[in-house]
Amino acid sequence: KRRAAEAFFVLAFIPDPQLVFLDELTTGLDVKARRNVWNILSERKEKGLTIFLTSHFMDEAEALCDEICILKKGKAAFYGTTTQAKEQSGRMNFEDAYLYFSGEEAGAE
Repeated sequence: KRRAAEAFFVLAFIPDPQLVFLDELTTGLDVKARRNVWNILSERKEKGLTIFLTSHFMDEAEALCDEICILKKGKAAFYGTTTQAKEQSGRMNFEDAYLYFSGEEAGAE
């Protein structure tokens, strides 16, 4: 299963695109496969590939994204870097900053 997921992922890059849209790319992958995908994306990004990534994994967004957009009820609640998100929210880690901006913190309405 893991090899099949990796194979389909690699096939998407055969035409050497300049832009890709990836939705929940690593959901269901084991740790090793997930890290392999991250490495491939990082290498492609260094070569100029623009990646739009949708993810519910904040560690993934922090590792792969130069800029992020956090949505709250379908509208942008924050746009910038993960470092800026932490600074502006007053939170120490990006996952907590995400919860702050998205309104999903414990006790938030």
